[in-house]
Amino acid sequence: MSGPAELTGHLAARSLGLATRTLANLAYSSKPYRLTLGGPMPDAIVLNPPELRPARTQTGERILNGRFDLDGGTLESTGQNPFLLDAPSPAFADELHGFGWLRHLAILPGDDKTATTQKLAQLWLDSSGQWNTVAWQPHVIARRIISWSSHGGMLLENAELIYRSTMLRSMASQARHLARTARRAPDGPKRLTAAIGLTLSGLTLTEGRTRQTKGLVLLLRELDRQLLPDGGHISRNPQIQLELLTDLVTLRDALMARNVEVPSTVLSAIDRAMPMLRFFRHGDGRLAMFNGADESTGGAVDAVLARDDANGRPFGFAPHSGFQRAAAGRTLIVVDAGAPPKPAHATQAHAGCLSFEMSAGRHRLIVNCGPSHMHAQTPQADQWSDVARATAAHSTVTVDDTSSAHILQARWLRRMLGPRLVRGPKLVESRRTEEERGVWLEMRHDGYIQRFGLEHERRVYLSADGDDFRGEDTLFRLRPAAAAWWDPFRFFSNGEREEDFTIRFHLHPDVRVSLAHDGTTILALLPNGDGWQFRASGNAEMGLEESIYMGQSGPPRRSQQIVVSHHVFRDEAHVKWSFRRLTTKNLGTADESTTKPEQTDAFAQEDAEPAVPPIGVPPAPADPTETPQDA
Repeated sequence: MSGPAELTGHLAARSLGLATRTLANLAYSSKPYRLTLGGPMPDAIVLNPPELRPARTQTGERILNGRFDLDGGTLESTGQNPFLLDAPSPAFADELHGFGWLRHLAILPGDDKTATTQKLAQLWLDSSGQWNTVAWQPHVIARRIISWSSHGGMLLENAELIYRSTMLRSMASQARHLARTARRAPDGPKRLTAAIGLTLSGLTLTEGRTRQTKGLVLLLRELDRQLLPDGGHISRNPQIQLELLTDLVTLRDALMARNVEVPSTVLSAIDRAMPMLRFFRHGDGRLAMFNGADESTGGAVDAVLARDDANGRPFGFAPHSGFQRAAAGRTLIVVDAGAPPKPAHATQAHAGCLSFEMSAGRHRLIVNCGPSHMHAQTPQADQWSDVARATAAHSTVTVDDTSSAHILQARWLRRMLGPRLVRGPKLVESRRTEEERGVWLEMRHDGYIQRFGLEHERRVYLSADGDDFRGEDTLFRLRPAAAAWWDPFRFFSNGEREEDFTIRFHLHPDVRVSLAHDGTTILALLPNGDGWQFRASGNAEMGLEESIYMGQSGPPRRSQQIVVSHHVFRDEAHVKWSFRRLTTKNLGTADESTTKPEQTDAFAQEDAEPAVPPIGVPPAPADPTETPQDA
C-alpha cells in the first residue's frame, strides 16, 4: 500500500492537477472559449439507446412533485430551479446534472412526465447550459448525453422550435467540449464513462464520426488499463463492475444499430466482465457487498445479464480480482481473497480482507455491513463512512479492535487525495481444492504483521449439498509485535503478547437469531423458514451483538451479528466454527421426494468435523483408494 514516498508523489501530482484544472475551468467559463464550441447544429437525435437501468415509479412521482431522491441525498425544489440549489453532496450533484433520473419519469403514465422533463431541461439550459463547474465535468457531460439520447423522444416530443433548437445546439456544444476533455477525466470509472459518452455522442448526433472515433480510441486504452484479465475492474468494487457493463452493453448495441463494427476489445471486455458480474450475484439477484458496493437496485444485475450473448457461467476463482466463490445446492459463498486495490483506486475500498458473504436460496444470511449512504450534510458523515469501511464492519477477524488496512485520516490529505486506504495487506494468498465431498478454500493475509506481527489464515469448507459450511480462523506470530511509542526499547513490554481478537459474522436484518441457554449454539432463521445452526469451538466466547446494515439506499437498518471472541496465547490462536442447515422449507426448486427429513432438535450434537488441511497440503481422501482432485 501507500508509503510516505508514494504518498508524497501522489500529493505532488494531485496538487499540480488541481492547479491545472482550476486554470482550465477559468478558461472554459470565458465567453471566447464558449464561442469555440459553436458549429453545425444536429438535425435530430438519430438514435435512442435503450435504458438498461431499472426505474422506480415512486421516484418518478416524487420528481414530478419537485423532490429528487438520488444517490447522495434528497433535494426539495418545489417552485425553484433545482440546479441552482445547494446539493446535499458531490455525488448527488453529479447525479442531478447527469439526468440519469429521467428513466424514473419515463415509466410514468400520462403527459405530465413530458411537460416536466422539458421544463427541467429548460431550467438546466437557463442555469448551466453555458457553464457550470459540476455540470461540465467530463463524466457528468457523458452521463447527460447518454440520458438525453436515451430519452430523446420525451425531451423533444411536440416541443417548440426554439426549445428544440436550443437543446440540440447545446448537446453538440457539450459533445465538442467532451471531445477536448474526456482524456483528462478522473482516473478510474469516471474516465471510462467519459469515453463511452463521447463515443455515444458520435452515434446519436449527426456529424459525429470524429467524436465516435476519438471516444473509441480512449475507451480501448482505458479498458486495457482498468479491466483485469479475469474480467474484474481494478477497483474490486462489484457496483462499478455493474455500472461499467451496463454502459458497455449500451454502447455495443448502439454501434450495432448504426451498422458500425464493434471493436474486438469491447467485445472481449464484455465477454470477460459478464461472468465476473455473475460471480458477484447473490441468490436474490443483487450484488455481493465488497469495497463500496451495495446490493444494487432490484433487477439491475439481471437486466445486464439478459444481454449476455455468451451466457457464460460464473467461475469459482478470480485470481486477478482476488475473490473466491463456492456454490453448492442452494448455498453461495463469496470471499474477498485479494489485496486492496492500488491507492488511486482505493478511495472507496474497504478493509475487509478475507471477509465473506453467504446466501441460501434467495435470502442472505451472512453479510458485510455495506457502504455508508450518509450524505455530506449528515453530521459526522466522514466518520460513518470510515466505520462502514473498517474491518469490524465485515464478516472476518479483527485483532485488538484494529483494521487490517487503514484509511487516510489527515483532513488536508483527504481533500487532496481522497479517503484512500493505506497500510493494508501486501501479501494475500489463496488456494482452492474441489472434490466430490465439497470445496475447500484456504487463504491468508499479512495485514496485521506490521503492528502485531500476526498473520491471519482462514480455511473454509462447503459441502457438496450446500448444507454444511465450516471454517477455521488461525492467527500465528511471524515476528515480534511493534514496540509501543512510549517504550521503543521494550523495557516494559518484553513479556509475551496476548492480543484479543474477534470473529464477526454480520447477519442480514431479515434474519431472526437466538442464542441457546448454554451459550454454545446460535440458531438463525431465514424469512422462508430455513434454519441454520452456528457453533464455535476452541475455548472461544460466543454471543450476539447489535449491528447495522447499509446495503440499501436510505438510513441504516438495525441488525445483529454473531461475535466470537478469543485471544492469542503463546503466539498463536485457533478457532473453528460452522453453519449447518437444519430445515429446508420453501426452497422453491427442491424435489420433495428427495428432500432430507427435517431435523427437529435445533441443538442436536454435530457430527465429527471434516479435517480442513493446512495451506499447501491436499485434503485427505475419505477412502484410501481415492485420489484428491485439485480444481
